[in-house]
Amino acid sequence: MGQLLINSGNTARKYVHQVKDVQDGLAHEILPKERKIIQPSRVLTETVRQKIHQYLESNLEHPRKQRLTAKRIWELLVKDGHKIGYTSVKDEVVRWKRTNSPREVYILQEPRVGQRAEFDWGEVHLHIRGIWSKFYLAVFVLPFSLYRFARLYPRSTRLEVIQAHTEFFHEIGAVPETIFYDRMSVVYDSQKQELNEKFLEFSMHSGFRPCVCNPASPHEKGTDEESVGYIRRLTFGERSSFESFDEAIEWLSTCLTEINACPVYRRPSVPVQGLAQERDLMHPLPTLEYENCDLKRATISRYSLVKCEGNFYSVPDTYCPRLITLKIMVDRIALLDGNDFIASHRRLTGKQQYSLDITHYIKTFHRKPGALPNARVLTQVDELIRDLFNRYYLDDPKGFLPILNLIRETSSEALSDTLTILNEQNIPPTYDTLRFFLHQTMEPKVEPFAFCGGFLRSRSRI
Repeated sequence: MGQLLINSGNTARKYVHQVKDVQDGLAHEILPKERKIIQPSRVLTETVRQKIHQYLESNLEHPRKQRLTAKRIWELLVKDGHKIGYTSVKDEVVRWKRTNSPREVYILQEPRVGQRAEFDWGEVHLHIRGIWSKFYLAVFVLPFSLYRFARLYPRSTRLEVIQAHTEFFHEIGAVPETIFYDRMSVVYDSQKQELNEKFLEFSMHSGFRPCVCNPASPHEKGTDEESVGYIRRLTFGERSSFESFDEAIEWLSTCLTEINACPVYRRPSVPVQGLAQERDLMHPLPTLEYENCDLKRATISRYSLVKCEGNFYSVPDTYCPRLITLKIMVDRIALLDGNDFIASHRRLTGKQQYSLDITHYIKTFHRKPGALPNARVLTQVDELIRDLFNRYYLDDPKGFLPILNLIRETSSEALSDTLTILNEQNIPPTYDTLRFFLHQTMEPKVEPFAFCGGFLRSRSRI
């Protein structure tokens, strides 16, 4: 009790002095607003601290994934009978690592001329026809010359990766000895800890050696990591709205030409000139083009459709078997029966989209003309053909069947061109006029000259 009174008195005396200091102007406040009371730890004794340090020092000798964590060290201390909380152990581990962890050092690299290229993906958001969409920017860079190459794609699958490589090789006119990647799944199978089989096949065909960076080590491929952002800012930072995807591709190509023609940091020549120096030391282009495609089997539905990547493609209704082969390419999908070609479609992006060819359903429409007015396939024909049906045949779909036959004999594009001519000349678009103009435009208007009785005579078509 006496000790308590002494301590209380000392505390009171201290505060009295602090009040007097404030009154005399020697201090600004009696109690600091942000007081930090530091008390000695009662559980983190010197013995416990030394044990924690011993565990941490032994950690340095073990592989990274087999080292003891702060939580495991705490569990071992509790098991030894020490009464200490996890937070106290974790704070001590953080303090030790701050001063004792080995400093990671990077080794400055200087690749040989023509030896190395680097590849990476980047996302780009573009305003195409009034709609914001996400696209993927495939980027290559040659670290020696800083020559940069990039292409835009709507997807980032293995087909696009290989297509980007092929276009890169053709642009530089050679193949680098080594290409570096991060651990993207289309190149490296992280579960099997090996290169993707199909990509390895492509690399062997092309004659380069793929190298994959270590996990969480972007510095091993730092040049291309910087190039993705550099190209994205210089091209689509200035402009991001386009009328079509093809226009965006042309804009990217124009910007890259300017980038590769400008001087760059710590390089004796501009990238285009540096590329010419590198090209002579690279491998030649492969003699045969690599067939970049995927094959899969698909079942034809009762709507004469096959499903691929979440989208639907029409199959000619004259085709009888239920199973066909899909040859999936970067921008197209071909329908095959063995080696026999059935039809092809532009490869769709997104999901639940339809690519329908009206000529694939002509046989069915002859049996079911009443299905024409509300047919989804009619929404995908040219606007002029759709307008022709809505104006003249909406109540008489059977009368539209001969015009469908004209599309099958020629093409939708030819019929649209003919409708344009008839509209310009105010000629009614009847079956007879359409057929006449279609066959006129498909045949030569002037026949070859011929000699007759010593006179040069031409047989012009009337």
